[in-house]
Amino acid sequence: MRSLLNPLFAIVLAAALAACSSTPTEDDTSATDNMSQQTDTSPVTPVEPSEPVKPDTSSIPLTADNFYNHPSNYDGTTDSRVIYFAFDSNTVPAAAFETLRAHATYLKNNANAKIRLEGHADERGTREYNVALSERRSKAVEKFLRVQGVASSQLEIVSYGEEKPAAFGHGEMDWAKNRRVEINYLSGRP
Repeated sequence: MRSLLNPLFAIVLAAALAACSSTPTEDDTSATDNMSQQTDTSPVTPVEPSEPVKPDTSSIPLTADNFYNHPSNYDGTTDSRVIYFAFDSNTVPAAAFETLRAHATYLKNNANAKIRLEGHADERGTREYNVALSERRSKAVEKFLRVQGVASSQLEIVSYGEEKPAAFGHGEMDWAKNRRVEINYLSGRP
């Protein structure tokens, strides 16, 4: 009985595999042949690149939670001189990338230009912790600029911690304004 099952199994398996295979029909190949024979000889009109359209961000509410990454804080030019940070963070916000790239481009094109990156923190935390946090923020901005090709000789870092607040209140929005790195041109101002 076992000797009959092995050949029978092999035949069934071969039939199943043959049923699964497919061969192209004449209708299938004729469609691709016709497409390859057709060519468009009409002249191509180049499309003029346009200025990128920035999305309307006026409907995004400005809150203490999104202040650091709110598009209204950054205009993508060297006119924006403050980079804001989330609470207890030294991660450069994505909304600031275009602005920092503009500063990097300016610095690379003007070798005599030099900036001071002044790190700040809000009043929460110890003095020592806030000085260290503001230094990490300054170094994060410095690293971003260095990756963009800015020479280290054009960059200077200062950490103030909570000592020089931009806002003197004790609320969430005041603290959000104090978590920042200011970009100050020492020479070669744009």
